[in-house]
Amino acid sequence: MNHCTRFLSLAALATGLTLNLAAQTPPAAAPVIGQPDPANMRAFIELTRSDLKTQKLVLIAENLPLTADEASEFWPVQREYEAELTKIGDDKLALIIRYANQYDTMTDAEATALAEATLVIEEKRVALKRKYFKKFAEVIPAKKAARYFQVENQFLLLIDVQIAASLPLIK
Repeated sequence: MNHCTRFLSLAALATGLTLNLAAQTPPAAAPVIGQPDPANMRAFIELTRSDLKTQKLVLIAENLPLTADEASEFWPVQREYEAELTKIGDDKLALIIRYANQYDTMTDAEATALAEATLVIEEKRVALKRKYFKKFAEVIPAKKAARYFQVENQFLLLIDVQIAASLPLIK
């Protein structure tokens, strides 16, 4: 698999894709393409995000029993959380693209900058969870808010493991 394909697969994973595109091989007659069309890639990412968000909502609904009153308060807060989490996913996508662009020629300074940016993204995600645990605990019992984050963390960890397993090590 070439570097472009590998990093596009990682970019899709960073935005929430759970399919392993790297394992798929193009048909023999497929033309060789240098760079994908950014508009097509963006549309693909948005479609993938939409599908995964739907799957995630089903998973949450199946594992977080809410009364009608709790649900009417919970879901708007969850949508706010998801919107902010998507912004962090955009940061992660940009970082993977940056890594792809520097992969073959990365300097120590660029590696340091990428490592620092990765830590900033992790910090943003933890800060977002802290912020929203408080918000969720205002509209549903704290035990249910903690349960929500158990499900959320499992979901995010699965995506993170896929990215980590697919990400080539720095040369």
